[in-house]
Amino acid sequence: MILTCFIILLTGISVGLVSTIFGIGGGIIMVPLLSLILPFSHLEAIATSLATIVLVAGFNTFNFSKQNVIVWNIVPWIAVTSSFFAFISARLSTVLPENILVIIFLLFLFYFAIRTFLISKAEEHSVGVSHSRLLPLGIGTISGLISGVTGIGGGGITTPMTLVTGLVKNVQAAPTSNAIMIFTAFFASLSFAFCSINLHQPYTIGYIHLDTAILLFLGSALVSRIGVSLNHKIPLFWRKTFLGMLLLFICVRLILLMINS
Repeated sequence: MILTCFIILLTGISVGLVSTIFGIGGGIIMVPLLSLILPFSHLEAIATSLATIVLVAGFNTFNFSKQNVIVWNIVPWIAVTSSFFAFISARLSTVLPENILVIIFLLFLFYFAIRTFLISKAEEHSVGVSHSRLLPLGIGTISGLISGVTGIGGGGITTPMTLVTGLVKNVQAAPTSNAIMIFTAFFASLSFAFCSINLHQPYTIGYIHLDTAILLFLGSALVSRIGVSLNHKIPLFWRKTFLGMLLLFICVRLILLMINS
């Protein structure tokens, strides 16, 4: 029991670092580990991961807001569609196979993975409010749909996409992504919480294990300030390389999800 709690805390620490430095929610780490070290079904792991991301992203956003590095004018435009589609896809993931959607997502993700690797310094500019609102709305749609199915919180999509399209600068990517993830992960986890299932375990709501989510968050909170300070020191090359590899990893994961469904 103690060893399990220690592993969960270490997982939370990893989540805290990747979420503040690279702007991803940590679901890539949490979902497989929760299924491995705890008797969680895949849906329980996804739901608990998303609930954790709400807490982690909220805490990170509070810390980032002090540095004035969040591009607030694009947050609601991405969050409105990501929240809606995260709620829908989370509900659909409990009852329907997602093969057709996965194929469509894979095409988008593969394109943005390659595009992320090719980001140049000249492209690192913020177009802000002058840009078409269709772009952030589209990013939110893709992010939300994938978030509810995979439990990644959407940061693995919004961070590289906002960088590729020039909506944010390198140093703004992780902070802005965390602000968006609060809404995306909240509505996705809300969908899992409202599912008519009783796990017959304490501290659970729907598919969400609240005790595990809080323990993961505590681990993340321990290193949040460290990650926030390191965010300014990550060069564009390393950020785009990591995010490009992450998108390719998500592609592989979605392919496996499609094969196994």
